[in-house]
Amino acid sequence: MKTRSYLRLPPFLLALFLLLPAATSRAQAPKFQDGDRICFVGDSITHAGSYHTQVLLFYLTRFPQMRLEAWNCGIAGDSAAGAVRRYDWDIAPHKPTVATIMLGMNDVNRGLYAEGKTGEAVEEQRRKAIEANLTNMDKLSERLAQDGARLIYITPSLFDQTGNQKNDKLTGVNDALKACAVGVRKLAEKYRGGVVDFNGPMDALNREGQAKDPEFTIIGADRVHPGPVGHLVMTYLFLKAQGMTPTVATMTIDAATSAITTQENAEITQLAVKADTVTFECLEKSLPFPVPAAAEKALTLVPWTNDLNQEMLKVSGLKAGAYDVLIDGQPVLKTTAEALAQGVNLATLANTPQLKQAQEVQGLLQRRGAIENGKLRTFAQVEAGLFASLKERTPEAEQKAVADKLANLRATTGQYNAYYITVYENYQASIGQREKFLQEVSDLYKQAVTAAQPKPHRFEIRPATASTP
Repeated sequence: MKTRSYLRLPPFLLALFLLLPAATSRAQAPKFQDGDRICFVGDSITHAGSYHTQVLLFYLTRFPQMRLEAWNCGIAGDSAAGAVRRYDWDIAPHKPTVATIMLGMNDVNRGLYAEGKTGEAVEEQRRKAIEANLTNMDKLSERLAQDGARLIYITPSLFDQTGNQKNDKLTGVNDALKACAVGVRKLAEKYRGGVVDFNGPMDALNREGQAKDPEFTIIGADRVHPGPVGHLVMTYLFLKAQGMTPTVATMTIDAATSAITTQENAEITQLAVKADTVTFECLEKSLPFPVPAAAEKALTLVPWTNDLNQEMLKVSGLKAGAYDVLIDGQPVLKTTAEALAQGVNLATLANTPQLKQAQEVQGLLQRRGAIENGKLRTFAQVEAGLFASLKERTPEAEQKAVADKLANLRATTGQYNAYYITVYENYQASIGQREKFLQEVSDLYKQAVTAAQPKPHRFEIRPATASTP
């Protein structure tokens, strides 16, 4: 992908880049390890998003024996300074062994890039906003490192300042986020952390798409929050930065010699070849990744299937002609001897028992995410934004603060009033249920782990019949 020249940046950003050393070439992130406790720290893109749930889903389906614990530590509207303030009660209690950090979208103060905002004073405010992000990211990193967490820095996801959305373009916001990204790379050097670049590749994909279709965007109508497609792209970038390989499983059979040629991440038994029919049992040690239907367009933007989702079945030595592939007695594919000899990717099929099992895991994690993102993070959001200013934290004081805030929001107008009314109403409706939600989240994850465990399947490759669908 092509990179943009810094010479096109506003003067204050160009100066900042020139002062910073060149980014290290070590831009990979460490893989999670068995027993890791992971905190995904961020703002609304983490709070209500799905990339981290999909990362967890990948680990569960690819490494079902690995035991991980993970928590959403994003808060809508938050900044690096906010993450520092909430560290002791919202992040540290999880005792993370790994923390991913993506902050900056709110730090750069997007209002400073509105139409008509020009002049030296504005340039100074912009510069100070970026400096504050870097300073507080350093403070947050220091706290995490002192507590023994390995750090994975994520460059801020894209602000779409080039699309045709109705919202103001706020040209310069994404350039400011790129400055934050350079700071992230410096911190990765200082704290021996990994780096996952979201902003650069997303910007490149966005510009490529808009060159063909001005209405294209990898983000959304508000220029800030990626939809399902953007989140799957982010998941891809994260996993690739961790060095994930494509192999779900590889099963290679030579029908001419009744031999198992390859069994990668799989155990083949009971192989038999008779009258051009091949049967065997196989225990694949991973599951294919179930791409969400709403995110399928991402497969045209990044090589997800080629790079991360290969469940290969190869059968050579068959007589020419059409063949049916059955798994557990159910037809899943009609193909040819030539195609089987080259290899077919079962991960792309919609009707295999392996995919259905993976979709069960996906459903459990989505239910878990809905409770965590929609309920537990609402508690954290209200506590960070409203209760922090209370002189005395009593149930009565908290309830009064929420009621007063709602009354004020309902009596006034503002760009985000409707959103915050929903937040505080949800909080009111959920008071006293924190422990219940925590237990549900824990139970759903345990169920997902159980559902992800490998199961043996019976394979049959036989000459096709006209009656086979």
